[in-house]
Amino acid sequence: MVKEINQTNERGTSRRSFLTGAALAGAGLGLGALTGANSAFGKTTGGDPCESVQEIINIAATAEALAVTLLGEALQNAASGKLALNDEEQQALRAARAQEQEHYAHLTRLGAKASTTTFTLSDPKIVTDVPTFLKTLIALEEDSIALYLAAAQEFAILGHPERSELALAITSVEAAHRVAARSFAIDAGVITGLPNDVAFQQAKFSSVGQATAALREMGFIGGEGTGLTYPGPGALDYSGMKDLTP
Repeated sequence: MVKEINQTNERGTSRRSFLTGAALAGAGLGLGALTGANSAFGKTTGGDPCESVQEIINIAATAEALAVTLLGEALQNAASGKLALNDEEQQALRAARAQEQEHYAHLTRLGAKASTTTFTLSDPKIVTDVPTFLKTLIALEEDSIALYLAAAQEFAILGHPERSELALAITSVEAAHRVAARSFAIDAGVITGLPNDVAFQQAKFSSVGQATAALREMGFIGGEGTGLTYPGPGALDYSGMKDLTP
């Protein structure tokens, strides 16, 4: 697998450099792909009125805490040779982790409180097997985009345009993460297609709470398996970071 990834990475150097330099310089893993609102996070809305502002930011903070933690686990395994990611991929993930941490930090400054900082890894292959890791990362980023699009709409309905602006600023970062993750997956032969394959991000969720089922199905919250505690292993690396506040 390492040899295969290195070979495909050599062929994709121009695209990879562009994506990591432009898309990830101001982005973060999204592991932002993380969401949820039920008995643990607040009420599920469905067709009901919006979650409250407090519920929304609590959900988002929990999602960001998971992103930071999962990326820490992946990076530790990459450094020890248990997850075959090359130096460029690891650099991109370190940047993403720092960016997710700044999302979490800003949300907590606004009064958010993560509903949990303990997560579960139901499938250890998520942080040891490259195809599993990249497919999971893409799915999480797509859910993260949907989370913040829903949050932006709900904040607007609730009369908080400044919070909508924040949600959209984070959404753009999660979208950049999705493109980067797809690029890595294409180079590794995990998926086919274009890294940047959408003209419009889709509003997958009509409320922030609708993201809960996806996270629970993936086993990150309320699942069985290895316990992960925020912020995960390893120091945060802010090399090359800018615009650390909205």
